[in-house]
Amino acid sequence: MHQLTQKDCFLNMFEESVKSCWDKPAVTEFRGESLSFGQLSEILERNVLVWRAAGLVAGDKIVLNAKNSINWVSIYWSAQVGGYIPVQLFNGFAPADTERLVNHSEGRILFTEKAIFNKLNFEFMPNLLAAIDCSTGELLASRGDFEEHYAKADELFRQAHPQGWSAADIDYPDRELDSTAAIMYTSGSTGNPKGVILKYMGMSANLYIARTHYRYRKGDNFVSVLPYAHLFGLLLEMTASLCFGMHVVILTVPPVPANIKAALQKYRPRMFFSVPLVLSKLVDETLGEFVNSQSGAAKLADYKNNPDFCEALHDIFMRALGGNIEMIMSGAAKLAEQAEDLLINKLHIPLTIGYGMTETSGVVTIAHVGSQKVGECGECLEEIAEFKIDSADPEHIPGELLLKGIALFGGYYKNPEATAATYTPDGWMRTGDLAVMDKDKTVFLSGRCKSMLLSENGQNIYPEEIEVILNTLNYVEESLIVSRNNKLIALIVPKAEQIANLNGEDLAHVMQSNIDKLNKEIPRYAHIAGYEICYEPFIKTPKGSIRRFMYE
Repeated sequence: MHQLTQKDCFLNMFEESVKSCWDKPAVTEFRGESLSFGQLSEILERNVLVWRAAGLVAGDKIVLNAKNSINWVSIYWSAQVGGYIPVQLFNGFAPADTERLVNHSEGRILFTEKAIFNKLNFEFMPNLLAAIDCSTGELLASRGDFEEHYAKADELFRQAHPQGWSAADIDYPDRELDSTAAIMYTSGSTGNPKGVILKYMGMSANLYIARTHYRYRKGDNFVSVLPYAHLFGLLLEMTASLCFGMHVVILTVPPVPANIKAALQKYRPRMFFSVPLVLSKLVDETLGEFVNSQSGAAKLADYKNNPDFCEALHDIFMRALGGNIEMIMSGAAKLAEQAEDLLINKLHIPLTIGYGMTETSGVVTIAHVGSQKVGECGECLEEIAEFKIDSADPEHIPGELLLKGIALFGGYYKNPEATAATYTPDGWMRTGDLAVMDKDKTVFLSGRCKSMLLSENGQNIYPEEIEVILNTLNYVEESLIVSRNNKLIALIVPKAEQIANLNGEDLAHVMQSNIDKLNKEIPRYAHIAGYEICYEPFIKTPKGSIRRFMYE
Protein backbone atom coordinates (compact mmCIF):
# COMPACT_ATOMS: atom_id res chain seq x y z
CA MET A 1 0.00 0.00 0.00
CA HIS A 2 1.30 3.43 -0.93
CA GLN A 3 2.51 5.75 1.82
CA LEU A 4 1.34 9.32 1.20
CA THR A 5 3.60 12.28 1.95
CA GLN A 6 2.76 15.96 2.35
CA LYS A 7 3.36 16.64 -1.34
CA ASP A 8 0.53 14.19 -2.10
CA CYS A 9 -1.99 16.30 -0.14
CA PHE A 10 -4.61 17.60 -2.56
CA LEU A 11 -4.41 21.12 -1.10
CA ASN A 12 -0.72 21.27 -2.03
CA MET A 13 -1.63 20.05 -5.51
CA PHE A 14 -4.27 22.77 -5.81
CA GLU A 15 -1.75 25.45 -4.77
CA GLU A 16 0.68 24.29 -7.45
CA SER A 17 -2.09 24.39 -10.07
CA VAL A 18 -3.05 27.95 -9.11
CA LYS A 19 0.54 29.14 -9.41
CA SER A 20 1.39 27.34 -12.64
CA CYS A 21 -1.95 27.95 -14.41
CA TRP A 22 -2.52 31.53 -13.20
CA ASP A 23 -3.94 32.99 -16.41
CA LYS A 24 -5.54 29.79 -17.69
CA PRO A 25 -9.27 29.02 -17.26
CA ALA A 26 -10.10 27.21 -14.04
CA VAL A 27 -13.88 27.04 -13.86
CA THR A 28 -16.71 28.00 -16.21
CA GLU A 29 -20.46 27.78 -16.01
CA PHE A 30 -21.76 26.32 -19.27
CA ARG A 31 -23.22 29.26 -21.18
CA GLY A 32 -22.16 31.51 -18.29
CA GLU A 33 -19.24 33.22 -16.59
CA SER A 34 -15.67 31.98 -16.32
CA LEU A 35 -12.75 32.42 -13.94
CA SER A 36 -9.03 31.88 -14.41
CA PHE A 37 -7.01 30.20 -11.67
CA GLY A 38 -5.71 33.62 -10.63
CA GLN A 39 -9.17 35.16 -10.48
CA LEU A 40 -10.47 32.19 -8.50
CA SER A 41 -7.65 32.50 -5.98
CA GLU A 42 -8.40 36.20 -5.44
CA ILE A 43 -12.03 35.37 -4.61
CA LEU A 44 -10.84 32.75 -2.12
CA GLU A 45 -8.66 35.33 -0.40
CA ARG A 46 -11.53 37.83 -0.17
CA ASN A 47 -13.83 35.26 1.38
CA VAL A 48 -11.24 34.16 3.94
CA LEU A 49 -10.52 37.78 4.96
CA VAL A 50 -14.23 38.43 5.57
CA TRP A 51 -14.68 35.24 7.57
CA ARG A 52 -11.67 35.97 9.75
CA ALA A 53 -12.82 39.54 10.36
CA ALA A 54 -16.23 38.17 11.41
CA GLY A 55 -14.56 36.01 14.04
CA LEU A 56 -14.36 32.57 12.44
CA VAL A 57 -11.43 30.44 13.59
CA ALA A 58 -9.67 27.44 12.09
CA GLY A 59 -11.87 24.38 12.11
CA ASP A 60 -15.16 26.28 11.93
CA LYS A 61 -17.74 24.77 9.59
CA ILE A 62 -18.91 26.37 6.31
CA VAL A 63 -22.13 24.69 5.13
CA LEU A 64 -22.92 24.34 1.42
CA ASN A 65 -26.54 23.57 0.58
CA ALA A 66 -26.95 24.59 -3.06
CA LYS A 67 -26.71 23.39 -6.64
CA ASN A 68 -23.39 23.36 -8.50
CA SER A 69 -22.04 26.75 -9.57
CA ILE A 70 -18.85 28.80 -9.79
CA ASN A 71 -19.73 30.28 -6.42
CA TRP A 72 -20.15 26.79 -4.91
CA VAL A 73 -16.64 25.97 -6.09
CA SER A 74 -15.19 29.21 -4.70
CA ILE A 75 -16.85 28.73 -1.29
CA TYR A 76 -15.58 25.14 -1.05
CA TRP A 77 -12.00 26.12 -1.85
CA SER A 78 -12.19 29.22 0.38
CA ALA A 79 -12.93 26.90 3.28
CA GLN A 80 -10.07 24.60 2.30
CA VAL A 81 -7.38 27.27 1.94
CA GLY A 82 -8.58 29.23 4.99
CA GLY A 83 -8.38 26.29 7.39
CA TYR A 84 -12.14 25.85 7.75
CA ILE A 85 -14.14 22.69 7.15
CA PRO A 86 -16.64 22.64 4.26
CA VAL A 87 -19.85 20.73 5.01
CA GLN A 88 -21.86 19.43 2.06
CA LEU A 89 -25.65 19.01 2.29
CA PHE A 90 -27.90 17.80 -0.52
CA ASN A 91 -30.08 20.71 -1.65
CA GLY A 92 -33.05 18.35 -1.88
CA PHE A 93 -33.26 17.67 1.86
CA ALA A 94 -36.51 18.58 3.59
CA PRO A 95 -36.35 21.95 5.44
CA ALA A 96 -36.51 20.34 8.87
CA ASP A 97 -33.65 17.97 7.95
CA THR A 98 -31.59 20.88 6.63
CA GLU A 99 -32.03 22.82 9.87
CA ARG A 100 -31.19 19.74 11.91
CA LEU A 101 -28.02 18.99 9.93
CA VAL A 102 -26.84 22.62 9.97
CA ASN A 103 -27.10 22.47 13.75
CA HIS A 104 -25.57 19.01 13.99
CA SER A 105 -22.56 20.10 11.94
CA GLU A 106 -22.14 23.24 14.09
CA GLY A 107 -22.17 25.32 10.90
CA ARG A 108 -21.15 28.97 11.24
CA ILE A 109 -22.13 30.19 7.76
CA LEU A 110 -24.75 28.65 5.50
CA PHE A 111 -24.46 29.09 1.73
CA THR A 112 -27.75 28.04 0.18
CA GLU A 113 -30.40 29.07 -2.35
CA LYS A 114 -32.92 31.78 -1.58
CA ALA A 115 -35.82 29.46 -2.42
CA ILE A 116 -34.49 26.94 0.08
CA PHE A 117 -33.80 29.54 2.76
CA ASN A 118 -37.33 30.90 2.51
CA LYS A 119 -38.54 27.53 3.83
CA LEU A 120 -36.08 27.55 6.73
CA ASN A 121 -36.25 29.33 10.08
CA PHE A 122 -33.01 31.17 10.83
CA GLU A 123 -33.94 31.30 14.51
CA PHE A 124 -33.87 27.50 14.61
CA MET A 125 -30.15 27.59 13.65
CA PRO A 126 -28.68 29.69 16.48
CA ASN A 127 -25.02 28.82 15.79
CA LEU A 128 -25.08 30.48 12.37
CA LEU A 129 -23.52 33.89 11.92
CA ALA A 130 -25.03 34.26 8.47
CA ALA A 131 -26.99 32.70 5.65
CA ILE A 132 -25.98 33.72 2.10
CA ASP A 133 -27.43 33.00 -1.32
CA CYS A 134 -24.76 30.93 -3.03
CA SER A 135 -25.71 32.11 -6.51
CA THR A 136 -26.03 35.87 -6.00
CA GLY A 137 -24.07 36.55 -2.81
CA GLU A 138 -27.13 38.17 -1.23
CA LEU A 139 -26.96 38.22 2.56
CA LEU A 140 -30.19 36.48 3.55
CA ALA A 141 -29.81 36.77 7.32
CA SER A 142 -27.05 37.48 9.82
CA ARG A 143 -26.18 37.97 13.49
CA GLY A 144 -23.88 40.34 15.33
CA ASP A 145 -21.60 42.46 13.17
CA PHE A 146 -21.28 39.96 10.29
CA GLU A 147 -23.17 42.25 7.89
CA GLU A 148 -20.70 45.05 8.54
CA HIS A 149 -17.69 42.86 7.72
CA TYR A 150 -19.42 41.32 4.71
CA ALA A 151 -20.02 44.77 3.23
CA LYS A 152 -16.33 45.65 3.59
CA ALA A 153 -14.87 42.77 1.57
CA ASP A 154 -13.15 45.07 -0.94
CA GLU A 155 -11.74 47.29 1.81
CA LEU A 156 -10.42 44.29 3.73
CA PHE A 157 -8.73 43.00 0.59
CA ARG A 158 -7.09 46.37 -0.22
CA GLN A 159 -5.78 46.66 3.33
CA ALA A 160 -4.32 43.16 3.24
CA HIS A 161 -2.86 43.49 -0.29
CA PRO A 162 -2.14 47.15 -1.08
CA GLN A 163 0.16 46.11 -3.96
CA GLY A 164 -2.49 43.86 -5.52
CA TRP A 165 -2.72 40.09 -5.78
CA SER A 166 -0.31 37.76 -7.60
CA ALA A 167 0.83 34.14 -7.65
CA ALA A 168 3.65 35.12 -5.28
CA ASP A 169 1.04 35.78 -2.58
CA ILE A 170 -0.15 32.16 -2.62
CA ASP A 171 1.10 30.16 0.35
CA TYR A 172 -1.55 27.80 1.62
CA PRO A 173 -0.60 26.15 4.92
CA ASP A 174 0.11 22.41 5.04
CA ARG A 175 -2.61 20.20 6.45
CA GLU A 176 -2.09 17.10 8.56
CA LEU A 177 -3.06 14.18 6.32
CA ASP A 178 -5.01 12.64 9.17
CA SER A 179 -7.05 15.80 9.81
CA THR A 180 -10.57 16.56 8.60
CA ALA A 181 -10.85 17.93 5.05
CA ALA A 182 -14.66 17.99 4.77
CA ILE A 183 -17.87 16.59 6.21
CA MET A 184 -20.43 15.20 3.79
CA TYR A 185 -23.92 14.27 4.89
CA THR A 186 -24.85 11.26 2.83
CA SER A 187 -28.47 10.69 1.89
CA GLY A 188 -28.37 6.91 1.89
CA SER A 189 -30.89 4.52 0.39
CA THR A 190 -31.42 2.79 3.73
CA GLY A 191 -31.81 5.49 6.37
CA ASN A 192 -31.18 8.99 7.71
CA PRO A 193 -28.14 11.07 6.71
CA LYS A 194 -24.91 10.74 8.68
CA GLY A 195 -21.99 13.15 8.54
CA VAL A 196 -19.07 11.34 6.91
CA ILE A 197 -15.72 12.78 8.02
CA LEU A 198 -13.48 12.94 4.96
CA LYS A 199 -9.78 13.16 5.76
CA TYR A 200 -7.04 14.73 3.68
CA MET A 201 -5.45 11.26 3.64
CA GLY A 202 -8.42 9.53 2.03
CA MET A 203 -9.23 12.23 -0.52
CA SER A 204 -5.56 12.61 -1.45
CA ALA A 205 -5.24 8.83 -1.80
CA ASN A 206 -7.96 8.91 -4.45
CA LEU A 207 -6.14 11.65 -6.33
CA TYR A 208 -2.94 9.61 -6.09
CA ILE A 209 -4.48 6.67 -7.94
CA ALA A 210 -6.15 9.08 -10.38
CA ARG A 211 -2.71 9.93 -11.80
CA THR A 212 -2.37 6.50 -13.39
CA HIS A 213 -5.91 5.15 -13.70
CA TYR A 214 -7.66 8.16 -15.30
CA ARG A 215 -7.02 10.57 -18.16
CA TYR A 216 -6.49 13.83 -16.26
CA ARG A 217 -4.20 16.13 -18.27
CA LYS A 218 -3.14 19.65 -17.40
CA GLY A 219 -4.94 22.22 -19.52
CA ASP A 220 -7.71 19.88 -20.68
CA ASN A 221 -11.41 20.66 -20.35
CA PHE A 222 -13.63 18.61 -18.05
CA VAL A 223 -17.42 18.82 -18.39
CA SER A 224 -18.86 18.33 -14.90
CA VAL A 225 -22.46 17.10 -14.63
CA LEU A 226 -22.63 15.30 -11.27
CA PRO A 227 -23.75 17.03 -8.04
CA TYR A 228 -21.02 18.21 -5.67
CA ALA A 229 -23.24 17.14 -2.78
CA HIS A 230 -22.11 13.64 -3.77
CA LEU A 231 -18.46 12.61 -3.48
CA PHE A 232 -18.20 11.28 -7.04
CA GLY A 233 -18.81 14.77 -8.42
CA LEU A 234 -17.04 16.68 -5.65
CA LEU A 235 -13.78 14.73 -5.73
CA LEU A 236 -13.32 13.18 -9.16
CA GLU A 237 -14.92 15.92 -11.24
CA MET A 238 -14.28 19.23 -9.51
CA THR A 239 -11.49 18.73 -6.95
CA ALA A 240 -9.29 16.41 -9.00
CA SER A 241 -9.63 18.44 -12.19
CA LEU A 242 -8.53 21.68 -10.51
CA CYS A 243 -5.72 19.91 -8.65
CA PHE A 244 -4.42 18.62 -11.97
CA GLY A 245 -4.59 22.06 -13.59
CA MET A 246 -7.63 21.37 -15.74
CA HIS A 247 -10.55 23.58 -16.77
CA VAL A 248 -13.84 22.56 -15.12
CA VAL A 249 -17.01 23.35 -17.09
CA ILE A 250 -20.04 23.11 -14.80
CA LEU A 251 -23.27 22.04 -16.49
CA THR A 252 -25.55 24.45 -14.65
CA VAL A 253 -28.47 23.70 -16.98
CA PRO A 254 -30.62 20.55 -16.50
CA PRO A 255 -28.55 17.36 -17.17
CA VAL A 256 -30.70 16.17 -20.07
CA PRO A 257 -29.01 14.56 -23.09
CA ALA A 258 -29.38 17.63 -25.34
CA ASN A 259 -27.56 19.88 -22.84
CA ILE A 260 -24.88 17.33 -21.99
CA LYS A 261 -24.11 16.66 -25.65
CA ALA A 262 -23.96 20.39 -26.41
CA ALA A 263 -21.40 20.92 -23.65
CA LEU A 264 -19.33 17.89 -24.65
CA GLN A 265 -19.31 18.94 -28.30
CA LYS A 266 -18.21 22.49 -27.42
CA TYR A 267 -15.44 21.61 -24.95
CA ARG A 268 -14.40 18.16 -26.32
CA PRO A 269 -13.03 16.63 -23.08
CA ARG A 270 -10.97 13.43 -22.96
CA MET A 271 -12.98 12.05 -20.01
CA PHE A 272 -16.63 11.99 -19.08
CA PHE A 273 -18.00 10.77 -15.74
CA SER A 274 -21.60 9.68 -15.41
CA VAL A 275 -24.10 7.63 -13.43
CA PRO A 276 -26.07 4.81 -15.11
CA LEU A 277 -29.30 6.83 -15.29
CA VAL A 278 -27.66 9.66 -17.23
CA LEU A 279 -25.62 7.31 -19.40
CA SER A 280 -28.67 5.25 -20.31
CA LYS A 281 -30.55 8.38 -21.36
CA LEU A 282 -27.62 9.45 -23.54
CA VAL A 283 -27.63 6.06 -25.23
CA ASP A 284 -31.41 6.18 -25.80
CA GLU A 285 -31.28 9.72 -27.15
CA THR A 286 -28.34 9.07 -29.46
CA LEU A 287 -28.74 5.44 -30.56
CA GLY A 288 -32.32 4.55 -29.68
CA GLU A 289 -33.70 4.66 -33.22
CA PHE A 290 -30.99 2.23 -34.39
CA VAL A 291 -30.80 -0.07 -31.36
CA ASN A 292 -34.57 -0.45 -30.90
CA SER A 293 -35.53 -1.01 -34.53
CA GLN A 294 -36.21 -4.56 -35.62
CA SER A 295 -33.33 -4.62 -38.10
CA GLY A 296 -30.94 -2.92 -35.68
CA ALA A 297 -31.76 -5.30 -32.85
CA ALA A 298 -31.19 -8.26 -35.17
CA LYS A 299 -27.78 -6.95 -36.24
CA LEU A 300 -26.74 -6.33 -32.65
CA ALA A 301 -27.87 -9.81 -31.63
CA ASP A 302 -25.44 -11.08 -34.30
CA TYR A 303 -22.92 -8.31 -33.76
CA LYS A 304 -19.83 -10.36 -34.60
CA ASN A 305 -21.10 -10.71 -38.15
CA ASN A 306 -22.11 -7.05 -38.40
CA PRO A 307 -18.92 -5.12 -37.60
CA ASP A 308 -19.70 -2.25 -39.98
CA PHE A 309 -23.05 -1.59 -38.27
CA CYS A 310 -21.44 -1.64 -34.83
CA GLU A 311 -18.63 0.64 -35.98
CA ALA A 312 -21.16 3.11 -37.36
CA LEU A 313 -23.03 3.20 -34.04
CA HIS A 314 -19.72 3.61 -32.22
CA ASP A 315 -18.87 6.63 -34.36
CA ILE A 316 -22.32 8.20 -33.94
CA PHE A 317 -22.16 7.90 -30.15
CA MET A 318 -18.57 9.14 -29.84
CA ARG A 319 -19.23 12.14 -32.10
CA ALA A 320 -22.28 13.00 -30.00
CA LEU A 321 -19.95 13.13 -26.97
CA GLY A 322 -17.55 15.54 -28.63
CA GLY A 323 -15.38 13.15 -30.62
CA ASN A 324 -12.42 13.39 -28.24
CA ILE A 325 -13.43 11.04 -25.42
CA GLU A 326 -10.80 8.50 -24.36
CA MET A 327 -12.58 7.27 -21.23
CA ILE A 328 -16.17 7.22 -19.93
CA MET A 329 -16.57 6.23 -16.31
CA SER A 330 -19.85 5.03 -14.83
CA GLY A 331 -20.23 4.78 -11.08
CA ALA A 332 -22.48 5.32 -8.04
CA ALA A 333 -24.90 2.53 -9.09
CA LYS A 334 -24.92 -0.67 -11.12
CA LEU A 335 -25.12 -0.34 -14.89
CA ALA A 336 -27.57 -2.74 -16.53
CA GLU A 337 -25.67 -5.67 -18.06
CA GLN A 338 -27.57 -5.20 -21.32
CA ALA A 339 -26.29 -1.60 -21.59
CA GLU A 340 -22.81 -2.66 -20.50
CA ASP A 341 -22.75 -5.42 -23.12
CA LEU A 342 -23.93 -3.03 -25.85
CA LEU A 343 -21.40 -0.31 -25.08
CA ILE A 344 -18.34 -2.38 -24.22
CA ASN A 345 -18.59 -5.64 -26.18
CA LYS A 346 -20.61 -4.64 -29.24
CA LEU A 347 -19.73 -0.99 -29.84
CA HIS A 348 -16.28 -0.88 -28.18
CA ILE A 349 -17.03 2.37 -26.36
CA PRO A 350 -14.14 3.23 -23.94
CA LEU A 351 -16.36 2.69 -20.90
CA THR A 352 -15.06 1.75 -17.49
CA ILE A 353 -16.87 0.91 -14.27
CA GLY A 354 -15.84 2.01 -10.79
CA TYR A 355 -16.96 1.31 -7.23
CA GLY A 356 -16.69 3.41 -4.12
CA MET A 357 -18.71 5.14 -1.45
CA THR A 358 -18.45 8.29 0.61
CA GLU A 359 -16.87 6.27 3.41
CA THR A 360 -14.06 5.18 1.07
CA SER A 361 -13.32 8.79 0.09
CA GLY A 362 -13.98 7.92 -3.54
CA VAL A 363 -13.28 5.00 -5.86
CA VAL A 364 -11.54 1.84 -4.58
CA THR A 365 -12.06 -0.42 -7.60
CA ILE A 366 -11.90 0.35 -11.30
CA ALA A 367 -12.32 -1.74 -14.44
CA HIS A 368 -9.78 -0.97 -17.12
CA VAL A 369 -10.88 0.03 -20.61
CA GLY A 370 -10.58 -2.88 -23.00
CA SER A 371 -10.26 -5.64 -20.39
CA GLN A 372 -13.55 -5.59 -18.47
CA LYS A 373 -15.33 -8.72 -17.39
CA VAL A 374 -19.11 -8.78 -17.71
CA GLY A 375 -20.77 -7.58 -14.51
CA GLU A 376 -17.62 -6.48 -12.71
CA CYS A 377 -17.35 -3.25 -10.75
CA GLY A 378 -13.60 -3.11 -11.08
CA GLU A 379 -10.29 -4.47 -9.92
CA CYS A 380 -9.10 -3.78 -6.39
CA LEU A 381 -6.96 -0.65 -6.09
CA GLU A 382 -4.54 -2.17 -3.62
CA GLU A 383 -2.42 0.99 -3.57
CA ILE A 384 -5.02 2.54 -1.25
CA ALA A 385 -7.10 -0.29 0.27
CA GLU A 386 -7.11 -3.93 1.36
CA PHE A 387 -10.08 -6.10 0.37
CA LYS A 388 -11.82 -9.11 1.90
CA ILE A 389 -15.14 -10.90 1.26
CA ASP A 390 -16.90 -12.18 4.37
CA SER A 391 -17.88 -15.52 2.84
CA ALA A 392 -16.92 -19.17 3.14
CA ASP A 393 -16.35 -19.17 -0.64
CA PRO A 394 -15.54 -15.58 -1.71
CA GLU A 395 -15.29 -16.51 -5.40
CA HIS A 396 -18.76 -18.03 -5.64
CA ILE A 397 -20.90 -17.19 -2.60
CA PRO A 398 -21.66 -13.47 -2.01
CA GLY A 399 -20.50 -12.01 1.27
CA GLU A 400 -20.09 -8.52 2.62
CA LEU A 401 -17.21 -6.57 1.08
CA LEU A 402 -14.81 -5.47 3.85
CA LEU A 403 -12.05 -2.87 3.54
CA LYS A 404 -8.98 -1.49 5.31
CA GLY A 405 -6.52 1.18 4.22
CA ILE A 406 -5.60 4.82 3.73
CA ALA A 407 -8.70 5.62 1.64
CA LEU A 408 -11.17 5.13 4.48
CA PHE A 409 -13.12 7.88 6.22
CA GLY A 410 -12.56 9.25 9.72
CA GLY A 411 -15.87 8.09 11.18
CA TYR A 412 -19.32 9.68 11.40
CA TYR A 413 -19.36 13.17 12.88
CA LYS A 414 -20.57 13.15 16.50
CA ASN A 415 -21.92 9.62 16.05
CA PRO A 416 -19.54 7.14 17.72
CA GLU A 417 -22.19 4.42 17.84
CA ALA A 418 -22.68 4.44 14.07
CA THR A 419 -18.91 4.63 13.55
CA ALA A 420 -18.30 1.61 15.78
CA ALA A 421 -21.04 -0.36 14.03
CA THR A 422 -19.31 0.21 10.69
CA TYR A 423 -16.27 -1.84 11.74
CA THR A 424 -15.74 -5.50 12.54
CA PRO A 425 -14.02 -6.38 15.85
CA ASP A 426 -10.73 -6.87 13.98
CA GLY A 427 -10.88 -3.48 12.26
CA TRP A 428 -12.36 -4.10 8.80
CA MET A 429 -14.84 -1.53 7.52
CA ARG A 430 -18.22 -2.95 6.56
CA THR A 431 -19.30 -1.56 3.19
CA GLY A 432 -22.83 -2.97 3.41
CA ASP A 433 -22.38 -4.30 -0.13
CA LEU A 434 -22.54 -7.98 -1.03
CA ALA A 435 -19.94 -9.16 -3.52
CA VAL A 436 -17.78 -11.96 -4.83
CA MET A 437 -14.13 -11.55 -5.83
CA ASP A 438 -12.23 -13.72 -8.30
CA LYS A 439 -8.58 -14.77 -8.25
CA ASP A 440 -7.62 -11.65 -10.22
CA LYS A 441 -8.99 -9.45 -7.42
CA THR A 442 -11.90 -8.37 -9.62
CA VAL A 443 -15.04 -7.50 -7.62
CA PHE A 444 -18.61 -8.33 -8.68
CA LEU A 445 -21.42 -6.74 -6.63
CA SER A 446 -24.61 -8.66 -5.81
CA GLY A 447 -26.57 -6.03 -3.88
CA ARG A 448 -26.88 -4.31 -0.53
CA CYS A 449 -26.87 -6.28 2.70
CA LYS A 450 -29.80 -4.26 4.05
CA SER A 451 -31.82 -4.58 0.84
CA MET A 452 -31.38 -8.34 0.60
CA LEU A 453 -34.71 -10.17 0.85
CA LEU A 454 -35.46 -13.72 1.97
CA SER A 455 -37.74 -16.00 -0.01
CA GLU A 456 -40.30 -18.17 1.75
CA ASN A 457 -37.89 -21.13 1.58
CA GLY A 458 -34.97 -19.11 2.94
CA GLN A 459 -33.19 -18.26 -0.31
CA ASN A 460 -31.30 -14.96 -0.46
CA ILE A 461 -32.77 -12.57 -3.04
CA TYR A 462 -30.89 -9.50 -4.24
CA PRO A 463 -33.53 -7.06 -5.56
CA GLU A 464 -31.04 -4.95 -7.50
CA GLU A 465 -30.24 -7.91 -9.74
CA ILE A 466 -33.93 -8.32 -10.61
CA GLU A 467 -34.43 -4.58 -11.12
CA VAL A 468 -31.56 -4.39 -13.60
CA ILE A 469 -33.41 -6.89 -15.83
CA LEU A 470 -36.86 -5.37 -15.34
CA ASN A 471 -35.58 -1.89 -16.21
CA THR A 472 -34.66 -3.10 -19.71
CA LEU A 473 -38.20 -4.24 -20.56
CA ASN A 474 -40.88 -2.39 -22.51
CA TYR A 475 -42.15 0.93 -21.14
CA VAL A 476 -40.20 0.59 -17.84
CA GLU A 477 -38.38 3.75 -16.69
CA GLU A 478 -37.33 2.39 -13.28
CA SER A 479 -38.41 -0.24 -10.79
CA LEU A 480 -38.13 -1.35 -7.19
CA ILE A 481 -38.64 -4.86 -5.83
CA VAL A 482 -40.25 -5.02 -2.37
CA SER A 483 -41.63 -7.77 -0.15
CA ARG A 484 -45.35 -7.60 0.71
CA ASN A 485 -46.93 -10.38 2.77
CA ASN A 486 -44.01 -12.67 1.94
CA LYS A 487 -44.46 -12.10 -1.78
CA LEU A 488 -42.25 -10.10 -4.13
CA ILE A 489 -43.94 -7.10 -5.74
CA ALA A 490 -42.48 -4.89 -8.46
CA LEU A 491 -43.11 -1.16 -8.13
CA ILE A 492 -42.80 0.19 -11.67
CA VAL A 493 -42.45 3.74 -12.93
CA PRO A 494 -43.37 3.63 -16.65
CA LYS A 495 -41.86 5.80 -19.36
CA ALA A 496 -44.32 8.68 -19.47
CA GLU A 497 -43.78 9.59 -23.12
CA GLN A 498 -44.34 5.98 -24.24
CA ILE A 499 -47.55 5.32 -22.31
CA ALA A 500 -49.21 8.63 -23.20
CA ASN A 501 -51.49 6.96 -25.76
CA LEU A 502 -52.15 3.74 -23.84
CA ASN A 503 -55.36 3.12 -21.93
CA GLY A 504 -55.35 1.35 -18.60
CA GLU A 505 -56.08 -2.06 -20.08
CA ASP A 506 -53.27 -1.82 -22.63
CA LEU A 507 -50.78 -0.66 -19.99
CA ALA A 508 -51.79 -3.53 -17.70
CA HIS A 509 -51.26 -5.99 -20.55
CA VAL A 510 -47.78 -4.64 -21.30
CA MET A 511 -46.67 -4.69 -17.67
CA GLN A 512 -48.01 -8.17 -17.02
CA SER A 513 -46.16 -9.35 -20.12
CA ASN A 514 -43.00 -7.79 -18.66
CA ILE A 515 -43.50 -9.65 -15.39
CA ASP A 516 -44.05 -12.93 -17.24
CA LYS A 517 -40.90 -12.38 -19.29
CA LEU A 518 -38.93 -11.40 -16.19
CA ASN A 519 -39.98 -14.51 -14.30
CA LYS A 520 -38.65 -16.68 -17.13
CA GLU A 521 -35.21 -15.15 -16.68
CA ILE A 522 -34.85 -15.41 -12.89
CA PRO A 523 -34.91 -18.34 -10.42
CA ARG A 524 -38.34 -19.60 -9.36
CA TYR A 525 -37.76 -18.63 -5.73
CA ALA A 526 -37.32 -14.98 -6.88
CA HIS A 527 -40.43 -14.83 -9.06
CA ILE A 528 -42.45 -11.63 -8.94
CA ALA A 529 -46.03 -12.18 -7.76
CA GLY A 530 -47.45 -8.86 -8.92
CA TYR A 531 -46.77 -5.25 -9.72
CA GLU A 532 -47.90 -1.72 -8.88
CA ILE A 533 -47.71 1.26 -11.23
CA CYS A 534 -46.13 4.41 -9.79
CA TYR A 535 -46.59 7.57 -11.82
CA GLU A 536 -44.01 9.63 -9.94
CA PRO A 537 -40.24 8.93 -10.03
CA PHE A 538 -38.86 7.26 -6.93
CA ILE A 539 -37.28 9.56 -4.34
CA LYS A 540 -33.51 9.33 -4.71
CA THR A 541 -30.24 10.19 -3.05
CA PRO A 542 -27.85 12.73 -4.64
CA LYS A 543 -26.07 9.92 -6.51
CA GLY A 544 -29.35 8.62 -7.92
CA SER A 545 -29.95 5.59 -5.67
CA ILE A 546 -33.56 4.97 -4.71
CA ARG A 547 -34.27 5.64 -1.03
CA ARG A 548 -35.57 2.10 -0.48
CA PHE A 549 -36.60 2.51 3.13
CA MET A 550 -39.34 4.91 2.02
CA TYR A 551 -41.08 2.17 0.03
CA GLU A 552 -40.85 -0.75 2.45
